[in-house]
Amino acid sequence: MLDFVISKLLFTLRLNADFPDPYALFGIREEFMQAFRTTVCRNDGHCEMCGANKDCPYYITFSQALADDKDAVKRHQKPPLPFVFDLPLLPSPPNKGCEIEIGLALAGTSINYVAQYVAAVRTLFSMRSMGRKVSGKIIRVESQGCSDARNCIMKDDGNVSLDNVATISGRDLLEMNTLEPGRIKLTLLTPMRIIREGVPIREFSCSNFLRSLLRRISSLTYHYYSCGHDIDYKRLAAESSMIEVAENKFHWIDQQKSHGTERLSGIVGSGYLEGRLEAEFQIFLLLGEYFHVGKGAAFGLGRYRIE
Repeated sequence: MLDFVISKLLFTLRLNADFPDPYALFGIREEFMQAFRTTVCRNDGHCEMCGANKDCPYYITFSQALADDKDAVKRHQKPPLPFVFDLPLLPSPPNKGCEIEIGLALAGTSINYVAQYVAAVRTLFSMRSMGRKVSGKIIRVESQGCSDARNCIMKDDGNVSLDNVATISGRDLLEMNTLEPGRIKLTLLTPMRIIREGVPIREFSCSNFLRSLLRRISSLTYHYYSCGHDIDYKRLAAESSMIEVAENKFHWIDQQKSHGTERLSGIVGSGYLEGRLEAEFQIFLLLGEYFHVGKGAAFGLGRYRIE
């Protein structure tokens, strides 16, 4: 877990029109997959008939093949996507010409495809099919390293400098962040949706939150960096039931569908996690700030901040 490596990219997007829906960015899932395929595909999206699919960034990213290890399949199920977007709300119109910042975290081996991700995001916001959602021009891409230091890896000319791409490890996160072992503030910045028996849980629970986080981060570390095997997930899951929430200001929201975006619903708000939150839990919490938690995490949902 300590050696798990992250790359965080920050895209500055200049809007080329007025977009009325503040939640429009949260509906980019299908468009991003199409943009990624358009950027890297060698066989018009027919992965099953392509002899080069095992080396194709699109196939590697979106095929999400099950592991050969039966125990791994039982524990992790289907692999998660190896990236996560941090998506902001759009400013109120008129917003043409406004500049907004979009984050993109890459997990483990997906860092090998930074250039392809940059190209796909640029394609995404220049696509004509995005007319009802969001379009514009990526004017700058930065790589965020330790202590929030930034390196510019792409300016207006579109050339990507891979030499300037920074990485952050789990060890770096623990060394940079001093968290109290018994009390940590948690703020859910975007709706969190944790599903149980096909139904989203509407009330915040420390155990549900932590168990979902344990599953997500352990799956990412297994599939995209082949690490984390020595963590006793069963014990940590059991211990999560002894952690309580104080000053509970979490609540359920339901944002109605509008302007082509998907319905946004889930738990937001803040509270304090109290209990035995030692280093083993803290590394999961710190990694989760980059990779979110719950359904829809890869496309902006379940984003949180800890203090």
